[in-house]
Amino acid sequence: MRRTRILVADSLHIFRAGVKNLLERESDFAIVEADSLDDVLRVVHQECPDIALIDLELPPSGGVAAVQELAQRCSTYSIVWSFEPSRDAVLAAVRSGAHGFLHKEISPEGLVRALRGVVQGEAPLSRDLASLMIDALHGLDERTNARERATVLSAREREVLDLVAQGARNKQIAAVLTISEFTVKRHVQNILKKLEVPSRKAAATFYRTAFGIEEAPAAAAPIE
Repeated sequence: MRRTRILVADSLHIFRAGVKNLLERESDFAIVEADSLDDVLRVVHQECPDIALIDLELPPSGGVAAVQELAQRCSTYSIVWSFEPSRDAVLAAVRSGAHGFLHKEISPEGLVRALRGVVQGEAPLSRDLASLMIDALHGLDERTNARERATVLSAREREVLDLVAQGARNKQIAAVLTISEFTVKRHVQNILKKLEVPSRKAAATFYRTAFGIEEAPAAAAPIE
């Protein structure tokens, strides 16, 4: 019987050894290890594994970069996993070519079941991580739509709105852009009209949705 060759790529030796010990109890699995991207490429050069189980934080550039490198060299099924997966991490992994994403707190039975499912053509993604990915896709759509709406703004209006979203006051915006406060107010009025939003706060929220900047601290939020 041909055994499924599984690469466990993780920088933590004790974790990697534990996963290897678990999976080697299964007669249909053969396990190889790697602790970095260079080590992964060394293993792949010798023989392409059937499945690569890759830590999201695999050094030096992370699991997503490792998946991309693997995709160029090998036809392995790449699965990324993490203890604290975020929706952006799940989406980035899948978009990079990963065939699935698992939570590291998965039960031993669940891990074995997921790996056997991969052999049968399934894409391992738990229900909660699937929800995260769906949320991320919705957020991506929302950002794309917002950026399309932002095209109605002039370059100067974009500059003003960027500063508004960062919590700058009118006087600060005027100083940064070397224009009068009256001109700033006119730009803000035009921005609200073009974006069809009711307030400057709403305009700032729109800008953060479109371009992903961090919200300004509460102390800097008031805008004259």
